[in-house]
Amino acid sequence: MQKTDTKEQQEIPAPTSLSDKELQDARQIINIFIKAWKNYGLYPEDHINTVKSFENLVAAFGNFFSSHGDLRLTVEKDRLLCQSEIIYEVSPEAPSEEIITLLYRDGIKWIEFQEGLPLEEIASFYRIAYKYRLFAEETEGDIVTALYDEELEYIDFKAVDIFWQDLLLMDFSELPPPAPKPEEDTDREETDQSQDKKGSEGDDIVARSIALISDDQLELSNLDYATLQQMVQEEESWVITEDLIEALMIILKSQSEQEKFDAVLGFISEETVETIEQDRYDLLVVLFQSLIKLFSPETSTAQDWQNSRIDRFFQNVSTPKIFQLISDKLLKLETIEIEKLKALGQALFYLSPELVPFLVPVIMESSSKEIQQMLSEVIVHMSQRDIGPLEKIVEQHGTEMGDKLLAILNRLQGNRVNKILFKMCEHPSDMVRRKAIKELVDRDPKYAQKLFSLIDDPSKEIRTSILAGFAKHKSSALENMLLNYLKENSTQKDPVHILACYTALGRCGSNASVPYLRRILLSRGWNSFMGSGKLFFREGAAIAVALLDTPEAKDVLQKASKSRFKVVRKAFDRTNKISDVSGENTND
Repeated sequence: MQKTDTKEQQEIPAPTSLSDKELQDARQIINIFIKAWKNYGLYPEDHINTVKSFENLVAAFGNFFSSHGDLRLTVEKDRLLCQSEIIYEVSPEAPSEEIITLLYRDGIKWIEFQEGLPLEEIASFYRIAYKYRLFAEETEGDIVTALYDEELEYIDFKAVDIFWQDLLLMDFSELPPPAPKPEEDTDREETDQSQDKKGSEGDDIVARSIALISDDQLELSNLDYATLQQMVQEEESWVITEDLIEALMIILKSQSEQEKFDAVLGFISEETVETIEQDRYDLLVVLFQSLIKLFSPETSTAQDWQNSRIDRFFQNVSTPKIFQLISDKLLKLETIEIEKLKALGQALFYLSPELVPFLVPVIMESSSKEIQQMLSEVIVHMSQRDIGPLEKIVEQHGTEMGDKLLAILNRLQGNRVNKILFKMCEHPSDMVRRKAIKELVDRDPKYAQKLFSLIDDPSKEIRTSILAGFAKHKSSALENMLLNYLKENSTQKDPVHILACYTALGRCGSNASVPYLRRILLSRGWNSFMGSGKLFFREGAAIAVALLDTPEAKDVLQKASKSRFKVVRKAFDRTNKISDVSGENTND
């Protein structure tokens, strides 16, 4: 797993002399390592030559680990070092896609292969390096980012941004003051061009101020601090870019005084609002991700006060004003702006669940399924952190949201979510109620008992749905409830409904129901001799007995099949036409 060390002596071990044996073994591994890379470029990953070269490399690493332990290599521009010894040099004639060149290009300072390294991680490493071997503006991502995302367990590395290392050194206090705003409309075009130029120059100056200076030098001077305070208070004309974001992260990380840390963070807050206003959601994601990664407990040695201020930053940008701005932007987004939509969705994940009440109206007003789906995912993510705002929305807009709310609730868990689902069983829409019932019973079959009263619902769809829920599992509680219902209320009910109740009883019941069902099916006096009257009771009992499928039930069916009474045999014949009890249409 990748780790971030904060002390230079932790990043690169103090030079020590290698034994001849260790030096020879390290060079041998790198030769095999380079050969495997060349094969990977010539053949598909599953080709026998590629697989064989990977297997040879794994074996070579295994031999090295058994004798010497982990192998850490320092990456320089055209060579690899093991401690202070050069073990590989890139030939001047080598292509630009030489793997050592690629690692250096993307800022990898050192890389360590650790004991236990499996073939799968080697394959992943080569796959990532090969994917990002070409350096182009349109390439999305780089080797370092992809390796972080892959979270390899046995390959560790340290990366820096090589871009900063190649720039000239300048003082942060030389930052220019904000460019004046245009005063006349006639000068607008000229001013816009000037602002673009100044924005680019501003980024370049910030970048130059970062390169090749120590953490002490990055600490804001009093003049820098005063300048930054002024920048926070005034309207900025900079055009924010990824380079500017990276520069701000480096400056922020280097502040040891809380007041100056707050000043930099305040400027970043202003840039956040500006980025939203300019619809640059891709940069908004980069900004939020950079802050989280920079002060992540897993990768950072940040002090508690720094982490608390980062938490406060996200609280401060989670305000009704910004939420309203975001909801207005969402309603204006077109379906064709799919990349903007995806980026905004990613950015929203970092904000407070208090945003939920502002997102729900957008779901209801927007006709775009893409926007509705994205917002549903965001609301699910936020509600997993805090269900409270969603509960409030249910009270206000539960009826209007209907099916859209169910799509969100179905992806959440917990008693508080289940309470909302029970409330949705009272929704005016039969479709919504039916789906809520199905979701509850799927979550816990015992919930069917709490919904038993719906067995007499005016809606046929709801009655069918609740009986389908009863039929999903064996339950003595439901069995008793159905038996009592049939004994006390069946004579006045719709025959189709009664047959469905008997079918559900057969699905969820046990031998405890057999005596009652035997009496209904085989008794002579219950129906007229010729079968007139309530034949469907006998048919229902026959269906239930058949579905019980126990020896005792089979004995009852055998007697019914041989009965000398036609009405009993006719009821038995009904068991040959048993259909699915639910009758539930879940497609809508």
